[in-house]
Formats: sequence, structure tokens, C-alpha cells
Amino acid sequence: MNEADGRTAARHGEIWEAFRGHPQATPVSDRPLMPPEIVATLGFVIPVEDAGVRERLSDVVARLDATGCVIPFRPDYWHITIVPPAFITSGEPDPPRLMPRSFVQEALDGGREAVRGRDRFDVEVRGLNAFRDVVVAVPYDGGRGLELGGLIRSAVAEMPDRYPDGNEPLPHISLAQYSRSEGLEALVDVVQSERETELGRLQVRELSMFVLPWEDGIPGLVQKHAMPLAAS
Repeated sequence: MNEADGRTAARHGEIWEAFRGHPQATPVSDRPLMPPEIVATLGFVIPVEDAGVRERLSDVVARLDATGCVIPFRPDYWHITIVPPAFITSGEPDPPRLMPRSFVQEALDGGREAVRGRDRFDVEVRGLNAFRDVVVAVPYDGGRGLELGGLIRSAVAEMPDRYPDGNEPLPHISLAQYSRSEGLEALVDVVQSERETELGRLQVRELSMFVLPWEDGIPGLVQKHAMPLAAS
């Protein structure tokens, strides 16, 4: 395990020990709605499309779902965020907090140029973790995802380097949101039993820029824009 993966493992370990010691979760129904002036969110991700990895993740998601504590995401949602989302507004832009609709094309052009010619790479997926908002699988990519995210942020300066809550990107694959905050003991048991489960290896052949529309605080159908990587 290289230094980048070691940092990923250590940070996930810290989060898990805190959650296991005092299980707390924020159900999706308790989260605030997206403000009406936000018409879309935009971010850069590694899509998880390998059939073998998806099959293994589906198996553990079924175990999580059986606890009655979560609402699983669809497999076509699974991804590893490498650049946290920017917010597109229909009103007056206020960079970098709120960006105009024209920023979507600017971000896509800049992101594609930033990763042009960069090599494909492998990601190993191993184990689960529980954050306060989501249950996740843990990916190890040798730091390549965050490295590419840094290149994209350098090319598209308005993209944030942190999430709105102030947290830095930590490699993870969100598998499920919480349906309730009670009865988490069963979920803790499932996550603990899967902490070191080998969930497969995938080759990343492309990145993706997603655009998720919002209307009156309700998400629409996500739009995905492929950003191919070069064959090694």
C-alpha cells in the first residue's frame, strides 16, 4: 500500500471508530432541500462500471438494506468523487459559490483538456465504512483520482476543493443513504463484518463530469459527460 492509499485507510479507520463508538446518522428526510435558486450541481467523478465489482457491491448492499436503516442508491449512481460539486444558479452568479449556466460547458472543456493523454489506472475496492450521511465502500487507487482532481481544479479554477460542509475529498463509493437514525446496531454489525471484504478491482478508462438538474429542491435525471483516458 503506497502513501496515498495509507492515508485513505487511516482516515476511513478514524471515521469508522467514531461511528462505531457512537452510531449517529442523518436520515435523508431530515436534510434541507436544495435552495430554489440552484438549478444544477456539477462535479467530476470516477464512474464504477465494472460488472464484477458491481455484483459484489450489490451483494453487500442487499445485506445493508436488510437492516431497514438505509435507502440504497442505484448501481448506475455509484462513483468516486474527485472534485466536489459546484452549484449552478438561475439567478445572479456569485463566483465561486454560485456559477452561471454557461459554466457547464466551460467546466467540461477545461476538465477534458486537463486529463487529455493521462493514463488509465486501476482501483481496488475493499471494505465498507459508515459516514453520518451515507454508507460507503472504500476504493484504493494509489492517489490517482485526487491527482486528476487537482489537475481539473487547476484548469477550472472555480471548482471547489472541498464539499460545502468543509470536508476535503476522501475516496469513497456511496452505496446507501439512511432512512432512519434508530436501530443502527444491526447496520454497525454488517459494516464491521465487511470492513476488509475484497470487492474487486476495476480499470478506470474514463472520468465523468456529471450535471444533476434541480427544480424546486427536487433532483432530475443526471447527465453524464465522458472524459476518456489514454490506454497505457
